[in-house]
Amino acid sequence: MGFYNIIPASKLAASYNVLKQTLTLYAEGEVREFTSGFSFRRAPLMGGLKFILGAWTGPLGPKSQPYKFNESFKIHLPNPAFPSGSVIIVTSNHPNGQVVPIHYIGLLQETPGLTQATTADATVSQSEGQAKLTPGNRQINVLFKEPFIITASASVPDFGSVDINFDPKILTLVDATIQNKDIVWTFNSLETGDTQIQVTTSGGIATFVMVETYDVKIFVL
Repeated sequence: MGFYNIIPASKLAASYNVLKQTLTLYAEGEVREFTSGFSFRRAPLMGGLKFILGAWTGPLGPKSQPYKFNESFKIHLPNPAFPSGSVIIVTSNHPNGQVVPIHYIGLLQETPGLTQATTADATVSQSEGQAKLTPGNRQINVLFKEPFIITASASVPDFGSVDINFDPKILTLVDATIQNKDIVWTFNSLETGDTQIQVTTSGGIATFVMVETYDVKIFVL
């Protein structure tokens, strides 16, 4: 006969996909044979997020079994009603709950202190006749070995072009397509760490160059 119980975990992690607005919880560890039906159940908590990790066990076996499990929840973060940097997860080895940081994945807000330059703010090179527009850097957090995308408008002036530059030792370009008048580049990571991607748009009768820089942080949970 099976019974539902709170289970232990040797590793817990949490991530939030900014684009999909989904919170994903991860757990791994060892439980008694035979266990299945893993789930994170949300528990009420004033001023925060709290989940309980459980599963169905039975019939009881003589050995233990390793498990890895993740589950996603549709939720809007950050939430002004409570701190959104962490989640509390209750397990049998942490009955009072363990505070797990939430790793935000995807395109975040522009780097503090940097603002997008406007045409009026652009510096003009008299020798080259070019106006250079320098947008503020944008931060992208990505999971190691998980694909992510960069987009740019495919609509450019006559004789214009859109180019992308990246470090091939850290990133690999998987695909490049046109979707809804946008260029969509799909990347994957070759190693963890920090790197940059630069998208350069140029051309037109009044020649200009606009460079958009993405600071990419690649990490593992």
